[in-house]
Amino acid sequence: MLGRFFGRRRREPDLTSQAASLVTEYARENTALFERAERLRQKADRLERGGTPSESAANRAERARMEVEAGLLALRDSFASSVEERRRAFDHEVGRLYPTLGIPGR
Repeated sequence: MLGRFFGRRRREPDLTSQAASLVTEYARENTALFERAERLRQKADRLERGGTPSESAANRAERARMEVEAGLLALRDSFASSVEERRRAFDHEVGRLYPTLGIPGR
């Protein structure tokens, strides 16, 4: 109570920290989805490097990546709604944590 009178306030976490926490929590709750996308991407890459590219493996990897991205975009919309600064913070954190994902707006 006295802190209020003497100018000390509880500081709200900055947007970057909020976004990082939100993305990390989402990834933790959807671990299987992220692991599946990574596993399918690695398989498609391995087949490509081995000289036997598989269109179906590449398509499965792409669909899994799009599923992860769709979830993150929905999360971004709930976090940022119409505040551009919040959207930028969210996009920055997704790009930092998952650089291979193509989140629009980064």
